[in-house]
Amino acid sequence: MQVRDGGERDVPAMIELALRRCPHFEPWTLSGVFSGALDLDTAPVAYDGDRLAGFATSAHYRGSPDHQRSVHVFVDEAHAGRGLGHDLHARCLAAHTGAVTDVRTRVYDGDATAMAVARHWGYESVQLSITSRVELDSTLEPSPPAGVTLEAADHLSVDDQDALDELVAASQTNPETVNNHRLTREEILHWVFPGERSVVSLARVDGQPAAFCFGIMSESAPEGGVGFTGVDPRFRGRGLGRLVKQHVHHRAAELGIRVLVTDNEQNNHGIRRLNAELGYLPVYGVHRMRRTR
Repeated sequence: MQVRDGGERDVPAMIELALRRCPHFEPWTLSGVFSGALDLDTAPVAYDGDRLAGFATSAHYRGSPDHQRSVHVFVDEAHAGRGLGHDLHARCLAAHTGAVTDVRTRVYDGDATAMAVARHWGYESVQLSITSRVELDSTLEPSPPAGVTLEAADHLSVDDQDALDELVAASQTNPETVNNHRLTREEILHWVFPGERSVVSLARVDGQPAAFCFGIMSESAPEGGVGFTGVDPRFRGRGLGRLVKQHVHHRAAELGIRVLVTDNEQNNHGIRRLNAELGYLPVYGVHRMRRTR
């Protein structure tokens, strides 16, 4: 078994292995590992001859708290139970400085083996996210009510920046924030990897930023995702969340996007109900796991 530092040339084999073990794996989560979009700690790969036997990644998502890291480990089924995963995971932890006290990983719902391993390594589930999918056919541009305007703010940059930043902070009363941390504009913008573009709708009420929806679209494939939808608590109950999401759907369809996905905490009933009304169908669940020290 040869273990070495991974690189861009290993990505196709890494994606193939991840999809064999987890059919719902999203390849985009590996596409940015070696692109400079993340602060990579380490990415060991293990080969048995010419075949990838396992790999792991540890990275810091820019804009997220400095003490957090995201770690993922995949081992080919033929090598499972032989300690390879343990070794790869240990290499990731060894790459962390003493300032890293919060390590995150993901386990797909229903994967009892992966869940048992993650718990053995000290991770606990803090959130079950439900991934839903909608197909965009023809979407009409939404018509806002009196006093409400819609605008594109694809870089979350506007003339009244302080007001928009206050909206981003105030809108985060969702369970995801309680389970994780409060997002910043900087962190949200770093969700966009090379080969992607952001599509953002901002709703104003009498000129005041009141709601926004942040979408991420592929520049080369007809697919994208909705990363966050937030409404200032002072303006809730007016359908603004639906409005900005419909606006993102419309703009995405104009760009040739045909499929959108989104993740929501299982108990975030408000946004999940809205998604269902907009045609999103649940596809799978992901446990977001965490270990601290």
